[in-house]
Amino acid sequence: MGNIEQLIMNIIMLIFSKHRRLVFTAFNQSKYYDAVNKLKSHGISYRSRITSHDTGTVGSGRNDNSQYDIYVKKDEVYLAEKAINS
Repeated sequence: MGNIEQLIMNIIMLIFSKHRRLVFTAFNQSKYYDAVNKLKSHGISYRSRITSHDTGTVGSGRNDNSQYDIYVKKDEVYLAEKAINS
């Protein structure tokens, strides 16, 4: 997806999503899933945005160069932060 398309999607999500508060960012899949599992176990709804920063070339080893952002509702920020950090 190009930069313009990504910008449009970000604006649409900001306008229409109830999950607007960024509570966690991870740069590896394991930490992302740890946070998601904690939110789920506490009954906290969330939205994720995963941005790939892959600059690998064909034939090279593939590293996880993605950014995982987790957003929650405004009134659940405290609960989400408490759950993730428990």
